[in-house]
This record gives sequence, C-alpha cells and structure tokens, in this order.
Amino acid sequence: SEDPYDQAVAVVLRDKKASTSYIQRRLQIGYNRAASIMERMENEGIVGPANHAGKREILVETGRAREDED
Repeated sequence: SEDPYDQAVAVVLRDKKASTSYIQRRLQIGYNRAASIMERMENEGIVGPANHAGKREILVETGRAREDED
C-alpha cells in the first residue's frame, strides 16, 4: 500500500488543507503519527509552521489546475 507520508502530501496539495487533525481524519491514523508527518512536511518545505489555530500555509504548488471534486 501507499506510504502514509506520500498520501498525506497528496491530500494536502489536493484539498489545500494542512493541519494535523485533517491528516489524521483523512488517513485514519493516530494523532502522533499525523503530527510527525506534518513536521516532516514542514522540514521538507511543503508546508509552513503551524499558526495559533494549527493551520499551516502550503508552500508548494501542485503544478496543475485545481479540480473541485467530491
């Protein structure tokens, strides 16, 4: 199966939502796992640091037009 980190990056870039709780819900993983994934994304320059509300700026573009699905 796909690496949870890669899945999380895909979710963040697709949904434009970068928070630990969002990743946790979408990937159905524990909080600690989701938090370490978000930390790695920050270290790799994909997202910025969390603000007071736990939201992060997304620093990379997907390179394709955003499709509104769902």
